[in-house]
Amino acid sequence: MFKKLSEIAEHLGGILEGEDISVDGISGSDDALESYLTFMESEKYRSSVEASKAAAVIIPITSKGFDKPVIRMKNPRLGFALVLDLFHKRERPTPSVHSSAIIGKNVSLGKDVFIGPYVVIEDGASIGDRTEIYSFSYIGKGVSIGEDTVLEPRVTVFYGCSVGDRCLVHSGAVIGADGFGFVRDGAKQIKIPQVGIVSIGDDVEIGANTTIDRATTGKTLIGTGTKIDNIVQIGHNTQVGNDCTIVSQSGVAGSTKIGDRVIIAAQAGVRDHTLIGSDSIVAGRAGVTKQVKSGTIVSGYPAREHREELKIEASISKLPEFMSKMEKTISKISEGLNK
Repeated sequence: MFKKLSEIAEHLGGILEGEDISVDGISGSDDALESYLTFMESEKYRSSVEASKAAAVIIPITSKGFDKPVIRMKNPRLGFALVLDLFHKRERPTPSVHSSAIIGKNVSLGKDVFIGPYVVIEDGASIGDRTEIYSFSYIGKGVSIGEDTVLEPRVTVFYGCSVGDRCLVHSGAVIGADGFGFVRDGAKQIKIPQVGIVSIGDDVEIGANTTIDRATTGKTLIGTGTKIDNIVQIGHNTQVGNDCTIVSQSGVAGSTKIGDRVIIAAQAGVRDHTLIGSDSIVAGRAGVTKQVKSGTIVSGYPAREHREELKIEASISKLPEFMSKMEKTISKISEGLNK
């Protein structure tokens, strides 16, 4: 499927410079074909893009041109995403309910839904229009799933929980398992019943094998537009704001409150009952043990302001040299005392 660059530029709101040729795909510069469009996120990647076979390039507004046609736009990486979607538009399956699916009593199925093989939907659940639920997924009693949402194979949504509109939940995700709550009676641990729910907003993406625990009472909340990577743990009663990003292998303990547009990078950990302010960033492998103020970048363990952490790391790296000098100094002092 070939498309004119002028058509693509209009779709992106970009500016075309050079010949209005046709392309039939887009990729990164390393694997671009001669009929493809590629993109240059910044001047850092110019040499790679110049060596590319691509027929045309999406470049930043301020960059110098190439010998080949270019489309200028403010955010070339966004352009890359939009053109990928243009060439690889996802096709919806034919609306249907597979004969092997088990549908409970008083289940509400919206218009044009797709229910795949061996899906189980328990009593009283509600599935919105055009939503797709794939093989071996389980939808518990009273669950509400919005419109245009996709649940990939083997997704579990336990009783009473809700998922908003236009969400994408990847394989193996578990929404609404019991929160980890116990109280000691002497040496014995007694389970605290987990009777709350999980409520997920609109336009949320949840990665493969991620787990979001139900609240002890009340709700565990995931805000609109938030994107959660694979293998992430969200504890009970946690509140995640809008448009947050939580990256793979991170863990957020219970009753944590996370503001809007927060980024939690890979393998970071957040202790329970912690407040993380809006527009803050938790660096990879950081361990958050206390409040993070809005707009702050923290790193390290325990997590502290990033510049402070860099100074500490720099100091630690100099310790061997410092210790060596100290040993020599002490040795000289000892020799002087022994004379």
